[in-house]
Amino acid sequence: MELSTTVHDASGPARPRSYSLPVAGPTGVPPADADGITEDLIRAVVVEFYRRARRDDRLGPVFEVGIHDWDAHLSRMTDFWSAALLRTGRYHGNPVERHRAIEDLGEGHFDRWVELFEATVHDLCPPREANAFLVRARRMREGMVKVLGLDQRPSGELRTIGVS
Repeated sequence: MELSTTVHDASGPARPRSYSLPVAGPTGVPPADADGITEDLIRAVVVEFYRRARRDDRLGPVFEVGIHDWDAHLSRMTDFWSAALLRTGRYHGNPVERHRAIEDLGEGHFDRWVELFEATVHDLCPPREANAFLVRARRMREGMVKVLGLDQRPSGELRTIGVS
């Protein structure tokens, strides 16, 4: 997944900035940090995360409005994480535009997404595998918030979410 936005600085005209997220990696050999992650584990994480998200006070209403075919969504998200972690190349989509279309989506939704995702992978995965999921989830959160223009922090302020 490639996210882009425009960078403005004193060095010249505006130029695009890319946020290369892990889904953009080449199809082939999974990265070393994904060793031990299986399709079954990915599917278990996806199913459990969305079970929790649907019941979450903050995320549940967003998903209930936007997702009408849960089986298809779970399959798509399994493909997404398979591509991100195992470089299967199975995911083809435009998550930026899908998220841009969600009314009233804010940075807090992405913060909560990471918090809930972190709890899910810590409950289901050994530490090394949990970390592989979380490195990508945090990068995705940061990239999506930036490209969607949702970042409410003052310039230069760093944020750590669930660092363990």
